[in-house]
Parts: sequence; structure tokens; C-alpha cells
Amino acid sequence: MPGSELVQSLLRGLELLQIAAAEPDGLTLTEIAEKANLQKSTAYNLLRTLCAKGFLEKNSDNRFRRGVALTALVSGGKNAAALERAARALQIFQQKFPQDTLVFTELEKGVAKVKLRISPDRPGELQWWANRHFPPYMSVTALALQAANPQQHDLIEQQYPFEEYGESLWGSLEAFEQELKIIIRHGFCWRQKTTQCAAAFILPDGFVLGVSHARNSASFNPARQIEEYRLAVEEFKKSVWPSSEI
Repeated sequence: MPGSELVQSLLRGLELLQIAAAEPDGLTLTEIAEKANLQKSTAYNLLRTLCAKGFLEKNSDNRFRRGVALTALVSGGKNAAALERAARALQIFQQKFPQDTLVFTELEKGVAKVKLRISPDRPGELQWWANRHFPPYMSVTALALQAANPQQHDLIEQQYPFEEYGESLWGSLEAFEQELKIIIRHGFCWRQKTTQCAAAFILPDGFVLGVSHARNSASFNPARQIEEYRLAVEEFKKSVWPSSEI
């Protein structure tokens, strides 16, 4: 197709989207404009439009980065709509637990990945972490993902053989499988340490919501904390997966 028949503003917008999305931590307006060889005013109007549609977002440091709509577009299908709703629901969830770090995760072809993250150091700001993956046998979130996605156990074993990655932590495959059964029965995984506790809740479609809480009080009550999380997770599920989609 001849270049004159192309929509130049759309081409410039897509170029800015590529530039900003290539950097996990985002770029400033000046950096993007320089890379695209555009005036800052032109770049800003294009970036503002991309942010309005959710393909980019501007964080508290005035850096433009991947937005939820782009994440959903890449994910595709039914999970795309769920991911967009999860982004909004995660921000509401953090309002109830402002000191907690939250991760919305998924098992993709045997690899545990963070799709969305929100933490106290950047309140209300979603972090697009789709390329961040983590070991499958250690954290509560990884364990809950394995429990929620038994159909992917063979894929996990191919990439992370239990003898190499899990045996030193669990002693035997039987012990590990028993732990997964417990997680499935309860619907969540919980770990408590001296200064920190973490929980991971199984969600529809194989997703898992992980919550990490820094303990700063001797009066911390694990049972009460779990119940508060459980109630909040139920509201989260209703927001992300309407009854007609479950």
C-alpha cells in the first residue's frame, strides 16, 4: 500500500505505543518525543489519547507505560475482559488493605506469571508485569496456581523438573501433592512468618490473587486476617466474573 494512503496520525500513535510499551518502567513525555522525533505537544496529544483508551497509563512519576487495555488485547479471548475488570477491582481491593501488596497472576503454558500488581509504595497505581515470572514451588501464589491448574502439571514438570526445583523444598513429590490437595480443599494458601504473612486465593479461570502483608503489630490475628481477605476476595470475584460468565 502506498505510504500516502496510510493514516499518519494512527501510524504516529502506534509508534508511540510501541516505544512506551517496550520499557517495563515506562518513559517520560520528553523521552518518547525524542525517540519518535516529534514535537512534545504532538506526542502529548497522541499519548493522552492512548491513555484515554487504556492502552497506556501515566504513573505518579509522569512516565507513560503499558495500560490494561493493551494487556487485555495481548491476552485475547474471554480472559481479556476479565483482566480489564480485574484492574479496576484490584484498585478497590487495595483501598481496603492499603498496606498490602497484591498480585493478579496466571499460569501460562506452565510458567507462573504476574499479570497485574499493586503495592503500598505506589498506592492505586497498577503495574503491568505480564513478563515477570516466578518459580513454581516456593511462594503461596505459585502453589495456589499449581493447585488451580492441574491440567498444566506436565508443562511445569517439563520446564521445572520437581527433582531439580521442588525436592529440596518439599522432600518428596507425595508431600507436595498432598499440599496441593489441602490448598484445593480450602481454596487458598497461607504462610506466616515473624515479620510477614502471605495468602493466595484461587479464582475462576485458573487465576490466583496473591496478598502479602507486613506484620507490624504483636496483636496480629491470622484467623481474622484470613476472614477479612476471604470476604474481600468474594467481592473481587463478583466484580471480575459476573455470574453469567462463571
